[in-house]
Amino acid sequence: MTTHVTKLSGAHWVRRFDSSSNTRDLSGMFRYAVEDFIAAMTAAGIKVSVSATYRPLKRSYLMHWSWRIVNDGIDPSSIPSVPGVDIEWVHPTTAASVNAAREMVEALSIRRLRTKPALRSQHNAGLAVDMSICWRGAVSIKDATGALVQIKTGPRTGMNKQLIEVGATYGVKKYYDGIKDVPHWSNNGR
Repeated sequence: MTTHVTKLSGAHWVRRFDSSSNTRDLSGMFRYAVEDFIAAMTAAGIKVSVSATYRPLKRSYLMHWSWRIVNDGIDPSSIPSVPGVDIEWVHPTTAASVNAAREMVEALSIRRLRTKPALRSQHNAGLAVDMSICWRGAVSIKDATGALVQIKTGPRTGMNKQLIEVGATYGVKKYYDGIKDVPHWSNNGR
């Protein structure tokens, strides 16, 4: 008889199911749409830093449940298991369980996220990208048709309405509830 071995949750789990921050790991035409949008932003003097592209489902599972323990007070003993992830969410004390989940949230860089990470997202299909975007002053950026769009308004981040409209011309759409997941863009706004 074989014994199924589980391991206590904590920051060390983050390295087990790595995600990508490389646009080459995006799917099909979305990859080219993102790369073209980033090239247009860069040419306009906009600083872009990609933090996530493809994300395996197992990493999404860790993100979702660690965030829910910390932010929603979910009982760690109620978390369903997933094949291939032998994590043990329940520690000897509730405080230890929450602390381990908090370590994971920090290590996963989702502490500032204002909505629970999805168990399944466009990242899992290579159809989403998380980007930090910023610039100073006015910029002129080409949309996908080649038209020059001058952006003089704030904020000078990925939350700028005009920049969001430019991104949409490339097929790169800002998360529909942007303020809850500021860096998130995808093929469908989800």
